[in-house]
Amino acid sequence: MGRSSVSKRFYYVFLVYLVLPCYFPIFGMEKVTLHLKWFHQFQFAGYYAAFEKGYYRDVGLDVEILESTVGIKGIHEKVIRSTGQYGVGSNELIQERYAGKPVVVLAVIFQHSPSVLFFKKSSNIQSIHDLVGKRVMLTPRMDEIVAYLKKEGIKLSDLQLLQHRFKPDDLIQGRTDAYSGYATTQSYDFKKAGFPYVAYSPRVAGIDFYGDNFFTSEVEIREHPERVKAFREASLRGWQYAMSHQEEIADLIYEKYSQRNPKERLLFEAAQMTPLIQHVLVEMGYMNPGRWKHINDVYFELGMLPKNINLKGFIYDPNPPTNYDWIYYSFGILVFSFVIVGLIQWRRLNKQYSENLKKQVEVRTEELKHSNEYLQVLNQSLLNTLKELTEAQDRLLASEKLAVLGQLAAGMAHELNTPLGAIVSSNSSLSDFLNHKLNEVIETIVGFSKEDSLLFHKVLEESLKNQTFLEGKVERLIKKELAAKYINVEKMDLYGEHIQLVLETGAFRLNDELKTILESDRSLQILEAVARITNAFRSNQIISVASEKATHVIKALKSYLVSDKDILNGNTVVDIIFEMETILSLYHYNLTKVNIVKSYLTDKRCKGNRDKLNQVWINLLNNALQAMSYNGTLEIRIQWIDPWIKVSIIDSGIGIPDSIKGKIFDPFFTTKPDGGGMGLGLDICKKIISQMDGKIELEEIKQGTCFSVWLPNANS
Repeated sequence: MGRSSVSKRFYYVFLVYLVLPCYFPIFGMEKVTLHLKWFHQFQFAGYYAAFEKGYYRDVGLDVEILESTVGIKGIHEKVIRSTGQYGVGSNELIQERYAGKPVVVLAVIFQHSPSVLFFKKSSNIQSIHDLVGKRVMLTPRMDEIVAYLKKEGIKLSDLQLLQHRFKPDDLIQGRTDAYSGYATTQSYDFKKAGFPYVAYSPRVAGIDFYGDNFFTSEVEIREHPERVKAFREASLRGWQYAMSHQEEIADLIYEKYSQRNPKERLLFEAAQMTPLIQHVLVEMGYMNPGRWKHINDVYFELGMLPKNINLKGFIYDPNPPTNYDWIYYSFGILVFSFVIVGLIQWRRLNKQYSENLKKQVEVRTEELKHSNEYLQVLNQSLLNTLKELTEAQDRLLASEKLAVLGQLAAGMAHELNTPLGAIVSSNSSLSDFLNHKLNEVIETIVGFSKEDSLLFHKVLEESLKNQTFLEGKVERLIKKELAAKYINVEKMDLYGEHIQLVLETGAFRLNDELKTILESDRSLQILEAVARITNAFRSNQIISVASEKATHVIKALKSYLVSDKDILNGNTVVDIIFEMETILSLYHYNLTKVNIVKSYLTDKRCKGNRDKLNQVWINLLNNALQAMSYNGTLEIRIQWIDPWIKVSIIDSGIGIPDSIKGKIFDPFFTTKPDGGGMGLGLDICKKIISQMDGKIELEEIKQGTCFSVWLPNANS
């Protein structure tokens, strides 16, 4: 019996030592910290439940729960600073991840964000669009509200933004017109105050963000994977309990954590959280990668993130796939063994192979000798062919110039006919004045009295000083004003000769002195003499301006036709601005409905072939004008980006579809209808620029098309 009793005692002691480690870790409790993003309230009920119900202790965790007095600010840095750190976050985690912080979201608690925008129900804001120009308090990092406003067509610049003080009284007392907050908490404050309010949720516009989640760092997951898994499961277990025992947990929060909020407010918050967490319908902690992609897309529209960022490693997988590394290692060892055996066999065969190879080399050397002689003959033939192709290219360049002139012939004819016609007409008027009217004017002036001479000089000075052409409508209006002003002056009849000469000479600008002129007996002769002299002076000015315009067109044509063929190496120093202005002069007639924006940010010159570069500019300008149907805005931007001169031609046309952007430089690829082009223009442009050690590319812009050419500086 004694031995049996001892055996039983030993068995019980052994059983205790076997079972105890299951409840208490061998090395004691592991210390971890959970950082909340606000004061203690029901928003974090699941973590309190997990702590107080012993769920953390059951998995060997000693959890310290810290509240925040400054919101989410600084939490991410605390979590990634060392291991054993966890935090409560929201949708901003995806931004922090992209910014380089190694944060990993473990689980989502709120399936829908509680963020809303509050208004006073009886205010003049009856819809979200009435916010324009109003005072608004926006919570920092509540980006779903900003996205909601943008989707409704409201920019932040349209609002009077006030600093958020997290005091509902600001809306109640009318210090702001709109106030962002949580439907779970601020709704209680407004109801308790008897304040009639309206709440707008971003979900009505299809912007459905997650609410609270909890997260940790990549280092914590890599070094303590079991601890992360245990913390996650215990926390979700606590949340399940808290949402199923709301009154119990509300009492717990009030008694042990904070009495800042009454129990009534805590229970109100719990009731509002239920449809947002959906713990009955959705597994606690569930998160969908598609929802995170939706959040990414919204941030992209706000300009806060690029589209389709890589979310690998950001979303925690509690059940990662099985690690097959040992299989790979075994396979590698097996392959390595085969390699060693193969090397040994190869070395044995290598000697025999070398002898055979030596013989083959001798045979091939003799064959190559004969081949080399043949290649020398072939090389000379290719040099002759290259010379012929170069000459053909020069002829093609000349023919392209003539083709461009053919396209612009009608426009240049108009540009020359208009000033030449003006010169002929003005010369005829001037000749008539000199041959027939000059003597009459001199005799009239000589016959003036001293007083009339003074009046004549005054009118002549005013007429020559300001020769403004009056349009028909303006002329009729001034006639009526003069007839009304001088209604008692018989000479100023509305349809009389005096009033017409007063307009032609500009004498009406003399105001009160005009009456003195009209009182003269020779007022008609004074006005007629001034009118004839003024007309002769105006004809002379027209001839001068028209001559300059015709000269400009002829110079542009001459500059375009002069070739660089005399430059032996084919390259010279090219003044890009001068050449561009020359081409624009040739295109002037085609640009009547086009707004030309010249952004010449540098006057540096490039190194290249002027003729070939002009063909590039003409091709790009033609494409731009056709894309705009010769109606829109065309910008030519020349800038210095060391060590390149960058020339960009930007049009406001319909742009190039993404599906064909990779093909536009391919030979014979064209989007023009049959007969509109062969599809060689951009291919030739690319080859010309490449020959000059430059590059041409299509750049992305919001609207239209931008082709940029990068050319080497002439001094480089």
